[in-house]
Amino acid sequence: MSVETVAQEFTKAVAEDNAEGYQSHWSDDIVSIEPGDGPMSRCEGREALLQKHAWWFENTEVHDTTTEGPFVTGNQFAVHYGMDVTMDGERSQMKEVGIYTVENDKIVEERFFYPQG
Repeated sequence: MSVETVAQEFTKAVAEDNAEGYQSHWSDDIVSIEPGDGPMSRCEGREALLQKHAWWFENTEVHDTTTEGPFVTGNQFAVHYGMDVTMDGERSQMKEVGIYTVENDKIVEERFFYPQG
């Protein structure tokens, strides 16, 4: 499977909120990296990433999302996300970019970039 195919299928599943679909593209050894030093700033392995997702959905009310991309180069692709969420009682609009690295037809790393502060 090409990186382009992985990227297209993954991004489509995310846009459709199809957890089974996008999780099927994760490597069992996937690494997820967020800015900062919090407890979820680095998760290693499928189980840790599932726990990170569970935490997000338990602590965040998602009102709307947008997904742009994927933008593919080499063995990586980027997706631009927009989110309208309520977290800790405060509603806000968030934007972030996810950079995904693909090896052997699976996503082995996801790295997120967004404004801090």
